Amino acid sequence: MNKVLKAAWFATKIGIGGGVVYVTVDQGIWGSSHHSTAAYERLFDIMPGTKSVSEKYLQLPKKDDVNVNFRSYWNSGVFYTFDFIANIPSKVGNLKDYIVDFASSPHVDKKENEAPSKTEETTPVSSEAAETPPAAPEASSEEKPPAEETK
Repeated sequence: MNKVLKAAWFATKIGIGGGVVYVTVDQGIWGSSHHSTAAYERLFDIMPGTKSVSEKYLQLPKKDDVNVNFRSYWNSGVFYTFDFIANIPSKVGNLKDYIVDFASSPHVDKKENEAPSKTEETTPVSSEAAETPPAAPEASSEEKPPAEETK
């Protein structure tokens, strides 16, 4: 049943795409400029009011208003494209190292990062360690002078 639905969905998409191509060819959009202009006029007859909007907002700027050096943009695009292509081997190597490091790094659980619970803090210590306090350093008979005086 699943394959039938997939085939029906694919056929529907092909039908919609084919229908759009058929209608646009039939209306003359892909024909000569005279046919395209006629289709453009028919479109505005169907949707009145859109011609004034398109004339107002869809105008190309004047040549004097455009002061862009397209050659420099093109050259920089070519430069960056070939720079990327030239650096692909090193980028792939770096990507491989990153993936290997990520895959081999230990995954830390959330519980390990949390503070120890109260039951862990109050665990009894062996009786020997609890009875004997740590030994204090013995004071020597000779007191060492402070560090400032030894200079």
